Parts: sequence; C-alpha cells; structure tokens
Amino acid sequence: MRVPLLSSRRTIAGRLIAFSVLYAAAALLIASLVLWFIVAAVVREQVDQRLDMQIDAVKSALSVNADGSLALAGNLDGPPFDRLGSGWYWQARVGEHRIASRSLADGSVSDPPRPFDWRRILTGDPQPAEGSSDRGQALHFRVGQVFVGGVSVEVLAAAPRHALTAPALRALSYLIPAMVVLGCCLVVGIVLQVRYGLAPLRTLSGQLSEISAGRRRDLSPAEVEDLDPVVNDINRLLDDNRARLQETRLQFANLAHGLKTPVASLYLALDDKNDPGREARQLVERIDRKIRHHLGSARAVAAGGGLGFETEVRPRVNDLLQVMSAIYVDRKLAVANGVIDDVVVNCSPEDVDEVMGAIIDNAFKWAATSIVVKGVREGKMLLLTVEDDGPGIDAGRLAEAVSPGVRLDETVPGHGFGLSIAQELVGLFGGKLHLKQREGGGLAATVAFPLSITLP
Repeated sequence: MRVPLLSSRRTIAGRLIAFSVLYAAAALLIASLVLWFIVAAVVREQVDQRLDMQIDAVKSALSVNADGSLALAGNLDGPPFDRLGSGWYWQARVGEHRIASRSLADGSVSDPPRPFDWRRILTGDPQPAEGSSDRGQALHFRVGQVFVGGVSVEVLAAAPRHALTAPALRALSYLIPAMVVLGCCLVVGIVLQVRYGLAPLRTLSGQLSEISAGRRRDLSPAEVEDLDPVVNDINRLLDDNRARLQETRLQFANLAHGLKTPVASLYLALDDKNDPGREARQLVERIDRKIRHHLGSARAVAAGGGLGFETEVRPRVNDLLQVMSAIYVDRKLAVANGVIDDVVVNCSPEDVDEVMGAIIDNAFKWAATSIVVKGVREGKMLLLTVEDDGPGIDAGRLAEAVSPGVRLDETVPGHGFGLSIAQELVGLFGGKLHLKQREGGGLAATVAFPLSITLP
C-alpha cells in the first residue's frame, strides 16, 4: 500500500493526510499540556490540603503561656513531619517565641512573602507562599493566623517543592509515551480513513481511464451518493459527445463515399487521348487521396478516444442474407450463417453492413447453388469468410478483383467498386480483406474485423 507523502500537496490524499496529521499532533500536544497542568494542580491541591490539615491541628492544640511562650497539647509530629530535614515542616511563632516540628529541629523557616488577599484575611484561611528554609531547601508554604488567648499567632506548614513537581513529572513520563502511541494510531487511522474515503474517486479515475482506452463506454453508478451528480453529468457528456461524433462521422463518411464513385469513374474516363499530359488524372488522384485521408481520419476518430463501437456481427449478417435472398430469389440459393453468437467488433453497424453487403452481394451474383458465411475468433480479430460455389477467380487476377472500377466479367451488372470500397473500409479499422480460391471451386472472401473488448 503506497502512502502519499505528507508534503505532497498536489494530491487530495496528501493534503488531507498532511492537514490531519498536523492537526492531530497539535491537538495531542495541547491535550498533553492540559493534562500535565491538571495533574500538577491536583497534586498541589492534595499537598495544600495536607498542609492545611496540619495547620488546623496545630491551631487546635496551641496555647499561650503567661510569659508569652507557646505550648502544644499533644504530639503533632506524625509522618512525614517526624523525619529530620524531610522538608515537611510546621512552625508556630509569636514574637520571639517559636515552636516547630521535629523534622525542623533547630532550624527555622523565615516568614515567606505572601500575596495580599482580602478574602483569605477575612476568612482566616491559610495563604500559599513560596520560600526556603534556613538550609536553602526550596519549600512550598501554607501560612495562617490564629488568635490564642487574644494573641495573634502565625502558624505555617511547609512541604518540599519536589513534592509538587515529582508526581507531575512522573505522570508526564507516562503521559508522553501514551500520547506517542496514540499519535501513531491516529496517523494510521488517518491514512486508512483517507484511502477509504477517496476509494470512490480512485474507482472513478480508473473507469475514466478505461473509457479513454476504449474498454468502457460509460461510468458505473457511484459508490457514494456525493458522486452521483458527477457520474451522471460525465455520462451525459459522453452520450452527447458520441451522438455528435457519430452524426459528424456519418455525414462526412457519406460525403466521402458519395464522391468516391464519381471520382473513380472520372479517372477511368480519362486516357492518353483526352488527357495526354496526365494533368487531369493527377488532379483526380489528388482529390482521391484527399477523400481517402479525410475518410480515414473520420473513421479513426470515431473508433478511438474511448468511443469505440460495439456491433454484434451475427444479427447483421442474418439481415444481409435475408435481404440478398429476397433480391436474388430467382437464384434459389442455399444460404447458411455460421457466424458464432455474441461476437462484437469495433466497427460501426453501417461499416459492417457496407463491407459485408458488398462481399455477400458479390457471392450471390456468382454462386451456383450455395453460400456459407463463417466467423471465428483469431487473437484480437474476427475472421468472417463468405464462400460461394461459383466459378471463382483465377489466382493471377485475385489482386485485380479489388481494384476500383475493375469488372472481371462484364456480363454481370455492377460498377466494380464494391470489393475495393470494402477493402478500404476494413483497412481503416485495422482489418483486411483476403480473396482466395475455394477448395472444390468457387471463391472464399475473408474479412478481418477488430474485436471489441467486452464492456460492462
């Protein structure tokens, strides 16, 4: 599976993936920061609650002696305030008198600066502060005031600064790998989502390529409703284009065919007596080349560009045999159609009728008792053979039989252009016409038509 590059802005998939990945990365980064701040706030709140509980305990156990010294009823040095230098300290002070936790020992905590807060002053709630001990240890404080015996006593409790940062950093050490894994999962999901979402467009693009290559005529119904208007519009344009091209091609081909016979007759009418310098014949040849060139271009354009024809051969041959049998009913010929069923060629129905009509008409003129039409596939071509049991043509004159205006037997009606036009039409579609003597007498005319790829 090829994943579009994130920097590939020339593809829709690349743009979608790049934007989605950047957006997901930014969202994960912001989410990680928010979660880290939340964890840090929760840890700070828990530490503050622990310190406030210690302050309340000290307040409830404090008393002031007559000399102004402080006394404490009971032991309030439970863990972690009992470990020397732990950073978990409490201290009560009034004037020069002080009482502190066992963990502080002979040390002291200076009165940390506190932000001015009217609400906390009025309610007596402890205030936060940051400072250090006399040993330089970074501390986080909670400081409160209490009146004992009419004396204002300052009570503070402290926790080491790392008690706030260490849990948050540990949470971050788990959070970062989790976010990385989540980001990788999101990237994979984004790629799969984009590929799945754009799959109908890739299908549509493939079908358009098949239309251009001539392997398909129309787009299949879209896999998603959003593309239905696009598919319908493209199919409508294809139909309109085919109709216009077919109409133009037929008009041009009819004009070219209408000119071919008079031009050929004019050429045959010229000889060394009435055209001693061959100037007129050269002009007629130029006209004939122009007609052939433009007729060939019209046929090639009609068959190319993804607008190839589909003509089922057997029904066309059946129709031609019925028409010719009616025309030559007095001949009482036995006719057989051996063309295989469901075979389709890349030629217009008119061209198939014209080519096969000329050959079948020739067979009806010369057959003695029977005519057989056969059709077999050979590679990418369909070989159609029309056999008759007539007198046939001498091997030395087979090439002459397809020359324009040449009639090998003047006793039979005709102009001598049927086989030559048939050979030219077949050549325009990449096929060919081949004449040979039939075993047992008669003529076998084989036409090679290009097969049409089966369309959906």
